Amino acid sequence: MTSDKVRPEGSEPPIRLIDEARTAPRPTPQEPRPTAHGQPPTSHGPRPTSHAQPPTGHAQPPTSDAHAHAFAHEGWGPEAAAFPHERLDAYRVALHMAVLAKKVAGAIPRGHRNVADHMQRSAQNAVLLLAEGANRRTPGEKRQRFGESRGECGEVAATADLVIVMELSPSSDARELKALAARVSAMLTGLLNRLG
Repeated sequence: MTSDKVRPEGSEPPIRLIDEARTAPRPTPQEPRPTAHGQPPTSHGPRPTSHAQPPTGHAQPPTSDAHAHAFAHEGWGPEAAAFPHERLDAYRVALHMAVLAKKVAGAIPRGHRNVADHMQRSAQNAVLLLAEGANRRTPGEKRQRFGESRGECGEVAATADLVIVMELSPSSDARELKALAARVSAMLTGLLNRLG
């Protein structure tokens, strides 16, 4: 705590404790703060304080570069929950299914490009219909789109079966793709059951 005794002219003011500085009343523009000599300051307007607040950029904790890179890689940003479908686990799994479908389709030989094209189209449609259903307003519209998305998952699984039995691509990837399609389909069934 500072002393109320009068200081000799020209002496340095005592150092205030942090708590006292925070609790001291701030002067208003109409009541200028007196100087060490008891004279009002010549400038009009508030004087800068020594305990200025840190810049606003430091108010939020910074995100790590790895975390930001992961969001950028997946196509998501800070506004990741801007749409209802982005809050669904089924949507995220469907995205992984579409990525794997592209990989499996890329390994299919030229003579069977129709299977590869159908596989990719079905996987992409499953993602898009799921997102459309989540963003529809009425339960009926949601049910229709989720049902169509589940149908596309069935087609992804069927194309994966063709790849396995015809040995068109590594079977381990095709089996994983089929498992992802089954998972998305089951999640869509759960969404449909919740809609009644």
